[in-house]
Amino acid sequence: MKQNVRRGQLNREYQENPDAGFSLLELLIAVTILAIIVVPLLHMFVTSTRINVKSRQTLRATTVAQDIMEGLKAYTLEEVSTQFEPPEGMSGDSFHYPSDGFYIVNSSMIQGGVRDLTEYMDGHVEGDEIYYFGIEDLKMQGGEYDALIRLDASAYGANSRQMDESGTPNNPGATGHDNEFNGKFYAEIGSVAEVSGGGDEEAMKTDSSYHESKKLNEAVLKDVKPQIEDDITAAGGTLPDDWDDLKPEDIITKRTIEIVLEDGGDERCKATINFTYDCSYTYGGHTYTYTSNGHDGSEGGKVVDVSRTFSSGNFYLFYYPIYKSGLVDNIQFTINDAAKLCDKEHPLLKSITLAKQIRSTVDVDANVIAPDLTDAELWSKETAYRALVNVGADTSMDGNLVFRTNADTNMIKNASTGKRDTIGGVMYTYNANIAHHVDQCTFSGNTTSNKVTNIIYDVEITVYETGAAKHFTESNFEDNDEVHRLATITNMNQ
Repeated sequence: MKQNVRRGQLNREYQENPDAGFSLLELLIAVTILAIIVVPLLHMFVTSTRINVKSRQTLRATTVAQDIMEGLKAYTLEEVSTQFEPPEGMSGDSFHYPSDGFYIVNSSMIQGGVRDLTEYMDGHVEGDEIYYFGIEDLKMQGGEYDALIRLDASAYGANSRQMDESGTPNNPGATGHDNEFNGKFYAEIGSVAEVSGGGDEEAMKTDSSYHESKKLNEAVLKDVKPQIEDDITAAGGTLPDDWDDLKPEDIITKRTIEIVLEDGGDERCKATINFTYDCSYTYGGHTYTYTSNGHDGSEGGKVVDVSRTFSSGNFYLFYYPIYKSGLVDNIQFTINDAAKLCDKEHPLLKSITLAKQIRSTVDVDANVIAPDLTDAELWSKETAYRALVNVGADTSMDGNLVFRTNADTNMIKNASTGKRDTIGGVMYTYNANIAHHVDQCTFSGNTTSNKVTNIIYDVEITVYETGAAKHFTESNFEDNDEVHRLATITNMNQ
């Protein structure tokens, strides 16, 4: 009877709550389903966090490498090497704190020191123009890093080769290509010190320069071509079939480069640079004429009243000649306030360097500088090159101005004599009242170092987690478990 009563009670409870007695099973099922869903999500969150942390670390390390790269760009290879030499009385066998002559990065951020590591690197051969330098415990970007710097000047020295279209050296002789950019002819003007060297007052004085853009001619074409189109269209004409093939040399008839040098205040000299192109185009029996300074944008830009100031007294103009029959490059230096600028006791203007350049491109695959023209082509164009270079002043000068140039020198050696010819088509003129105050010379002349320096080189910078530097002197140091590479950049991908 009691059993029946109990059974009836249970039946009533079940009818009132059909889920009674099954909550634990369903809970287990729910927990299992939740686990199946949540576990992958948690893994995804953890993985994403790790990736973000690594990305931030890589970005910071890349920024550190870029900062080092910017510091290196201010110096020749020899000047970089000097900065990694240990201070007097300190051994070079260990890292040392940078001396007062270290300017590649702020030396206060280097806690562990710097070191020349060239002799320790695998494959190093004395005189191969490849150098290695280390920086230990560099505190930048909120972190601590070690850095390894590789500088390679070998690709631009005596063993460089001009390449043909297939990438094969077309002059594979043992003496190398005459256009080695670290060769004496190109490097003897030395380094342009546009960054203060620090130290005493004289060392802190800076040079200044203007480098003509390789794309300036294209900028002129981009500026003038739409004007020609408008004029032809307005005259009711139609564009010629070869219009898209129009080149800068097809329209440029004259170029004038003007450099005005004057008192810049604060014991500095100021240079103002202008490039002006006269252009013409004949079509349909009519000749259209234009004047251009270039075009706003990436293709060279406009060169109008470009200003440079410098305190060393040394100004450099690097330019590319225009090779076109009948065209004369007009290059005019005008010295205002000449009595003050060229004062014999306290000159603000000591030297002007006019440096003619060879148009070239960097062949990344072949790791060489490849001139745009072959030796034969360039020799021919250089032989026919015409230029008028004038140095004038508003008054007689008290001091002696050094005017250094290669404008009248054929950039390629004569095949028959093996020497560089003097170009008869380049003439120099000076105001009568200043002529005896100007000392014209070549790159190897007055105030020029006789030492040939490596002025161009490839750079590779690798940044590691701090602690890697102590293994830099070991063979195959990156195989060490304590060495963790974070980022690598080169000047070829900047």
